[in-house]
Amino acid sequence: MGVNLPLVTPETLAEKMAGAPRLLLMLDYDGTLVPIAPTPDQARPEPELISVLGELSLLPGRVVAIISGRRLSELQELIPLAGLHLVGAHGAEIQEADGKVHRLFKDQRAKEIISELDGIARECIASRRGFLVENKGISLALHYRQADPFLARQVIDNFIKKISSLPDANRLELMPGKKVLEVRPRGVNKGLAVRYLCRKHAGALPVYIGDDITDEDAFKALKNGCTILVSPRPRPSAASARLPSPRHVGIMLSLLLAKTKLKAR
Repeated sequence: MGVNLPLVTPETLAEKMAGAPRLLLMLDYDGTLVPIAPTPDQARPEPELISVLGELSLLPGRVVAIISGRRLSELQELIPLAGLHLVGAHGAEIQEADGKVHRLFKDQRAKEIISELDGIARECIASRRGFLVENKGISLALHYRQADPFLARQVIDNFIKKISSLPDANRLELMPGKKVLEVRPRGVNKGLAVRYLCRKHAGALPVYIGDDITDEDAFKALKNGCTILVSPRPRPSAASARLPSPRHVGIMLSLLLAKTKLKAR
């Protein structure tokens, strides 16, 4: 994986995408479209971003998909737009552009395991402050952004130890992120959604933009296309280039909309 990814400007990226006859634009949510917030509930999109995404998705030859680790129901509430693909739970569930919902990953036992992990996580946290357990149905996130770092390490180590002793431990995958540890069934990742969307929209220029470790599966799944890491600093990644922040992603989206409309005249 590359470390010194070249910085790309919003203008250059927007121009490249606007020039494509067909475009499949896939975007992570937290840390990509919106800045990371102290709690997931606080990470909400600006009205201008919603407007730009809505207009882009309605343009001919432009397909927009939001691919997130959040529940699909959360994405539907955060981005209440018709015409977009919304993918929740790291690729497990998808709402198509026409509004139809179906699952890309079907395993009823996985939900039961996650429910068990929910109880274990809360037991590990006990009465300690600064932690948040986010049960997403098909996956679980243990947030510790507001916790004391020493206590966070204790809680996370204890949680991992308890998980490793479970009979279904080999069916689970642990993904460390930005002050969060996510647990999901093996086989569920954003690469699953990327491959599905690329098959569905074959011939379009595929672009994936994301910021976290969970987005690496999407970068790796996109063999031919454009992969952009959102990060203020270089880090090892399978992406091909880098934008510094969600603000730069927002600028790029506004430019893409304007350039696409101009070329359509």
